[in-house]
Amino acid sequence: MAGIGFELRHHLRKDTYAGVLRAYLVAGMVGSGPWVISISSMLFIGALAEAPIHGDAVTPFLATVTYLMACSLTLSGLLQLLFVRFVADRLFEKREDAVAPNLLGALLVTTVVSGIVGAAVVATTPWGHPSASAQPDDLAFRALLVAAFVTLCDVWILSGLLSGVKAYRNVVAVFALGYGLTVALAPIFGRIGLAGYVAGFFVGHGVMLFAMLVLVLRRYPSDRFIAFEFLDRKKIHPGLAVTGVLLNAAVWVDKFVFWMNPITSEPLIGPIRHSVVYDVPIFVAYLSVIPGMSVFFVRIETDFAERYERYYAAVRQGETLAELQRLRLALAESARSGIDDIFRIQGLTVVVLLLVGEQVLALFRIPAFYSYLFNIDVAGVGFQVLLLATLTILFYLDCRKLALYLAALFAGTNLVLSIVSQHLGPRFYGFGFLLAAAFTSLVSLAVLSRKLDRLDYETFMT
Repeated sequence: MAGIGFELRHHLRKDTYAGVLRAYLVAGMVGSGPWVISISSMLFIGALAEAPIHGDAVTPFLATVTYLMACSLTLSGLLQLLFVRFVADRLFEKREDAVAPNLLGALLVTTVVSGIVGAAVVATTPWGHPSASAQPDDLAFRALLVAAFVTLCDVWILSGLLSGVKAYRNVVAVFALGYGLTVALAPIFGRIGLAGYVAGFFVGHGVMLFAMLVLVLRRYPSDRFIAFEFLDRKKIHPGLAVTGVLLNAAVWVDKFVFWMNPITSEPLIGPIRHSVVYDVPIFVAYLSVIPGMSVFFVRIETDFAERYERYYAAVRQGETLAELQRLRLALAESARSGIDDIFRIQGLTVVVLLLVGEQVLALFRIPAFYSYLFNIDVAGVGFQVLLLATLTILFYLDCRKLALYLAALFAGTNLVLSIVSQHLGPRFYGFGFLLAAAFTSLVSLAVLSRKLDRLDYETFMT
């Protein structure tokens, strides 16, 4: 849909430093653009906390948005991977007309389920807060909270689909539009209080939702209005639903461990808490994914994707065993060299940030005492990028069970080790996330290496 692989190869084939630089800049933009845009927007709005007129409502708003993100990603994870794979299978069958009606069906299911869950939580939870300007018991705030949650769940389904068909530029452009609107509305709606900030957030994501929906419907027209084939047991892979939930839960579980512990957090509004010691460094640390994600996209979307297509085209066309083995070795080499490049670049990024961590935090007006935990989180995020790259290759190779096991391993170890780190004391905060990401990424590398060595056998025997 976007031809990002062709563009990256075009820049690389120029065989100049400028061409290589442009390729990595494009890859960095499409690979980590949405994440960077969302974090940067929230940090910008967070700067409003310094203004007395907005300060009482900004911190509860940012915590509310964080909870909305975490819960919506986890709940929509039930459909994210499952639906993208369903669409991929239909496109392989040349049934493009099945995309739009099933997308509308998926959005309807997501809207109903997330609406019921969100309304039930909001209706049964007390939302008291000592700040009068937050006005948490206002009906408008509760309604906006549910609306924002539902909209986010739908946005994740659409952005997952667009990313799955490699429309990365469109996703970045839509995120820039939506969060730009959210930031622009913040100082205007924020005068109302907490409900005003949530309203601006809802409007921005509502624009994102409809913009992405228009993109998909224009690209995949159909005579049918709505369909639910993606729920047909014979046409889907149910294990991907569990994998999607576990992957998203694994990323957030350490944060919830610190939020739920009264020793490491404090209440803000209703059930929403924030951890002053843990939240700030981990979210800033996620900005360090840009170099690793740039290398990841360049390698995956050029060498690996090209050799992947050649290998499986040869399988379908009945090439000789010798030719298949040659192509398999080339495929394995591209995967291993790509992982190696990611490891080296992200490792270098981690080393640099360990040396200048305090200066980086100073750019965001964050006190230097956060640098210790920031250093730990930067290393953990580096391993998470490596894990993401490995999982992506496993998904390319259709290793769904292995991806499920690795997601469960990451979620389980992150949960257990984060709880242990709390019991060990402040000097060990963050090590739960770091060790879980490191251990799971190393296991995933070993699993991937064995899978690549046995690819010929498993291609024909599974």
